[in-house]
Amino acid sequence: MDFCIGLNYWDSAHGTEMWKRYDRAVIDADLDAIAALGVKHLRVFPCWRDFQPVKALYGWRMKRVEYVNALTDEPLACDDGVDKSMIAEFRDFAARCEKRGVSLTVSVLTGWMSGRMFVPPLLDGRNLFTDPLAYVWAEKFIRGFVGGIKDLKNIEAWDLGNECNCLSPCPSRDQAYAWTAFVKNAIRAQDPTRPICSGMHGLGADEGEWLIEDQGELTDYMTTHPYVSPTINNDYDPPSGMRSTIFPTAQSAFYRDLGGKDVIMQEQNCFTETTASLEDAALFARVNIYSCLANDIKGHYWWCAAEHKKLDFPPYSWSLMERSLGALDIERKPKPVGEAIRSTISDINALPFDSMPPHLTDAVCVLGECDKWQNGSVCFTLAKQAGFDVKFARGDAEKPVPKADFYVLPGVTKWAVVRKSAWDTLLGEAKRGATVLITYDGGSLIDLQSAIGLKSEGNVRSNCEHTARFAFGDVKYRVNQELSLVSVGAEVLAQNECGNIVMSRNKYGKGEIYFLNFPLERDLFTLAGAFNDTLYCKIYALAAKKILAKRPIVSSDPQVCITLHPLGKKEYIACAINYSNKERELNYSLNSGCSAEYISGGKTVPACSAVFLRVTEK
Repeated sequence: MDFCIGLNYWDSAHGTEMWKRYDRAVIDADLDAIAALGVKHLRVFPCWRDFQPVKALYGWRMKRVEYVNALTDEPLACDDGVDKSMIAEFRDFAARCEKRGVSLTVSVLTGWMSGRMFVPPLLDGRNLFTDPLAYVWAEKFIRGFVGGIKDLKNIEAWDLGNECNCLSPCPSRDQAYAWTAFVKNAIRAQDPTRPICSGMHGLGADEGEWLIEDQGELTDYMTTHPYVSPTINNDYDPPSGMRSTIFPTAQSAFYRDLGGKDVIMQEQNCFTETTASLEDAALFARVNIYSCLANDIKGHYWWCAAEHKKLDFPPYSWSLMERSLGALDIERKPKPVGEAIRSTISDINALPFDSMPPHLTDAVCVLGECDKWQNGSVCFTLAKQAGFDVKFARGDAEKPVPKADFYVLPGVTKWAVVRKSAWDTLLGEAKRGATVLITYDGGSLIDLQSAIGLKSEGNVRSNCEHTARFAFGDVKYRVNQELSLVSVGAEVLAQNECGNIVMSRNKYGKGEIYFLNFPLERDLFTLAGAFNDTLYCKIYALAAKKILAKRPIVSSDPQVCITLHPLGKKEYIACAINYSNKERELNYSLNSGCSAEYISGGKTVPACSAVFLRVTEK
């Protein structure tokens, strides 16, 4: 699947009732407006309730006697209960999309949408993950629906459904795995040719029933739905500020690396004008499209095509927010976000290359026994601001940690910290010449003296603010507990006002190990404005100086981040993205012997936009 820029689609006049009130004129007008934006990809939703309108009739002592059509009370026309007139309407809809060159991702089990359940009456009130009857009729639906449309040429992928982890309470991880495998296999039995996307939102790295690792194992594409919401701690800053604009990419990379599959940013929006002005929402969309393109995220889909302000039935009568989402307004005119999508598609299509080569990653963020998203998201962002890129690896799993020249072990905490195999890898790679940065959050480390060059005089519990004095400036930080340290060979890079060691560097074999004596990532995770022109990323840059010296080009501005995409051994595309809401000068340093020329844009990078360069090494 090439990089996709798309929209999620319910028709503008009927929303979630579009299949019950199928209106060709409305759909044609919608599709024409969507085509005018340059959008060629839609994610669409066959409402389960409408496509399989089955209920049961009961006799004496609630004995089930018969299944019937819930709309007519007539016996089912076929064993799977799928309404053939709905299949015909979906096929008609797909043909209208194909006429305009639009491809479809189809969310098969759409039983949950925008805060409301849409399941066949037969399954009302049942747990869809544990009830055998729900499994029976889900399989029948998939067989009838997918089997009825799989020949359509413009279907490019299937979703398991829409955020299926919202359908019912799930009692265990094993049950979530079994249900996912069941649905995936039922789709695959009907169509073994197309990829299957997870369609989920809000997966866990360690806790909960629905885990990134399991979805990655079972599906072909992972999906993220990163709004400016507390789901990923992305409601601290304005929507066009650095945290808000980069955390969606961080989450997508997090899913990709921990799940082991490519990722699509499948839903995104800024909710209402209280969360983001129309202009800020446009900036948010534009920067996220560019960031997906530059960071190997396979697609970006805005939620949704048109707003639904005239609708007066649930879920639109339940939630004001659900009425105002969309790239088009109530008259199908582009809102600022629609214009941003249109112009960004046009600008990307005008680039003088067919596709972006995968970007280089310089380092590995090793996530052990810690809050993985908390530490991983901040590590990802600080690395970007410092001038390099990380990929994620689990330090608490059996899979080996990838080889790299630079490692970050953020937020060292708890008793286990990481698996012994991961720790041995870090020390072994350091001996061979790699650099390791460890940030401390009260964990039980070993080899403190022999590898890190420090001696602990105790783990002191406190709740106070300190100032760390670095050569590049003073950094304030807060700790719940810290080590009282003395050097036994490590070079001291920073101390606080009490004289305690805050950061150190120790030679270890051919490499070196840096140690930071406070939980930088945890502190910043809940600090508003944490990434707005601060000194925090310089801590990462200090430890990463060896790999930064090797990069052909490094941004000098922590708000403008550069990804490198190799074209050959000595030539790169450099994508410089301005993650801030202010126009900024593109300031960068070139490695000795390197040259750069602009491919698209110039010395000034517009707010939440991108500039492309060609970088050549001699």
